[in-house]
Amino acid sequence: MMKTVGCCVLCMALAFAACNGGRDRYDENVSVPKGDPPFPRLSTSWVIDKAGVLSNPVVAAGDAVCEKLKADGVAEVVVVVIAGVTQPEDWATHYGRWLGLGAKGLSTEGGNNGLVWLVRPDAQEKLTVSVGRGLPRFTTVDYGPIVDNAVEYLNFNNYDKAVMTLVTQTDLVLRRIHSEQ
Repeated sequence: MMKTVGCCVLCMALAFAACNGGRDRYDENVSVPKGDPPFPRLSTSWVIDKAGVLSNPVVAAGDAVCEKLKADGVAEVVVVVIAGVTQPEDWATHYGRWLGLGAKGLSTEGGNNGLVWLVRPDAQEKLTVSVGRGLPRFTTVDYGPIVDNAVEYLNFNNYDKAVMTLVTQTDLVLRRIHSEQ
């Protein structure tokens, strides 16, 4: 009898964990892609410069815009500038998951509204975006022009202007989309 009760409790616990896990995250893959640099912690800023190419005022200004987006419930946006990433799409997506970026809950309830901009100073294609499922209306039509504008600065190694372009234009577009809901 005790063995049967133990199995039932274990089965119920596993079922509960599976349901809850599915509610919090649709994909548990949060590992760094093989051969890529480790994920940086999100500590004092939404703008992370592991490559050392941004000025302090740009980091502060970009952080303020991203913090306001979060505070207003629009989205959680992170900009990471880092060298050595060879699998940018996977790295950016896994990084957002690793951070638990975006509000908790289902995307249909406003959750998973995270966005990662990955800037790779040492790569030919310097910019990658990973959009959470909670931002289904933020499509290529919306972020394509942002990418085009930022790349103009990245091509000339003007990382300060590129990051401010990413942050300010993302802010404008996400707020427009959010107000239309």
